Amino acid sequence: MMNDPSGGRVRGSKTYEMLWDCQFCGTKGLLGKSQRFCPNCGAPQNPDSRYYPDESQMVEVIGHEYVGADVICPACNQLNGAKADFCQQCGSPLKEGKVANVLAAQQRAADGQFASSGPRDVVKEQFDAMMAQAQGSSGGGGSRRGLMIGLGIVALIVVGLVVFFGWRRETTLIVAGHSWERVILIDEYRNFTESNWHDLRPAGDNVVMGMCVQRQRSTRQVPDGETCTTVRMDQGDGTFRQQEVCSPKYRSEPVYDNWCTFSGQRYEAARRVPTSGASLNQTPVWGEPNLRCANQRSVGCERERGREERYIVRLSEPNRVHECVFNDQAKWQSFGIETAWKGQTRVIDGALDCGTLTKS
Repeated sequence: MMNDPSGGRVRGSKTYEMLWDCQFCGTKGLLGKSQRFCPNCGAPQNPDSRYYPDESQMVEVIGHEYVGADVICPACNQLNGAKADFCQQCGSPLKEGKVANVLAAQQRAADGQFASSGPRDVVKEQFDAMMAQAQGSSGGGGSRRGLMIGLGIVALIVVGLVVFFGWRRETTLIVAGHSWERVILIDEYRNFTESNWHDLRPAGDNVVMGMCVQRQRSTRQVPDGETCTTVRMDQGDGTFRQQEVCSPKYRSEPVYDNWCTFSGQRYEAARRVPTSGASLNQTPVWGEPNLRCANQRSVGCERERGREERYIVRLSEPNRVHECVFNDQAKWQSFGIETAWKGQTRVIDGALDCGTLTKS
């Protein structure tokens, strides 16, 4: 028993003769390994005429030593074994010889039956291959040209869209107004209860685990026998190898774990203290948070978590007003009331790029 390159387990490997039909006298069902020449007319075997037999025609090759696919003599087209350096028919070197073609592997379920893959019309196969190659040479070039043209059109469209959506014009704007907003964010120290997996304890103080229940958390793959198929592979030397390949089969099985309730204390977002104004002359100020028992870790006590501020300038042009938002108070104050500024606006929708503003 051995392993298949695909990862399966191989067992019961045996070697059998391929079959071939004589193209000259029509004799059928000749053995690919044992009969290199037609017993009726003496014509040499054409390796391209080989085919798999059905199961009633299979002839086992006992003690077969596989050394590689046959090599075709480039001078006389005689078949030679893979180990040969010179043609057994004409003596020519086989270094440039073509290796015999092989058929695609076949497979069947363990309880099925193989059918014959032949006989083959070699002349028709060669003609079809030549026609396909000719069509590929002409049609492939056309397809490639068509593909390149299509890609070129797509590229032009993309470039056009980028230019169109990015196309801007310079606009003169007048400062029409100001506003500002400041917010203090307040957290409150609270009792909390939440549920999670037993190994995902939440952050907080005095956290304790309460009641737990079993709940499905995931699934796992569990071995559940194996799936076997019989495969036969053309070895290119007039034989094929038949073997059973078995791969493990799995089933999904639920994995349970403890889903638990946790309780404790921690700071949580509680409220906001906003202030705002609508004038450049009004100095922005912060509100009074009036924290309860500030920064003490007792239930109901508060702390300041952070501060946010926004400064808005309204700039007008004929028939439209824009808003630019800044985080820098000094920059906001540089926009004097009714002063003139220049900026870039998108042609497609007229939106102002606030980063392009310069004073006129």
